[in-house]
Amino acid sequence: MNFNPTPFNVSTALLAAFACWVAFIRVKGQSDSNIPLFYYGVIVYYVVVYGDSTSLPPMLVYATLVFALLLRFEFMNSPVSKAIGLIECCGLAAIVYFNLSTVFGWT
Repeated sequence: MNFNPTPFNVSTALLAAFACWVAFIRVKGQSDSNIPLFYYGVIVYYVVVYGDSTSLPPMLVYATLVFALLLRFEFMNSPVSKAIGLIECCGLAAIVYFNLSTVFGWT
């Protein structure tokens, strides 16, 4: 495990922690919160600016963003909303994994 505390690695680790917090908010059932939308704005900016320096695939971020935006609609019934929330949480877990692999240099 190789952790080099550069500002890039620290900000990537903070994004991983923020993704865990967003997943916790989703598990609690607060789908009307604006905190996940703020997170997705930050992570999309991160992927656009630092896409070459990280192992995070942009399509994963964009797909997870689409599922998060689908949760904002209130016309879906409860089982569909729960399924989309589960898919979003799986996407967030993958984002956390790729962020931590960038920080610790996992290959």
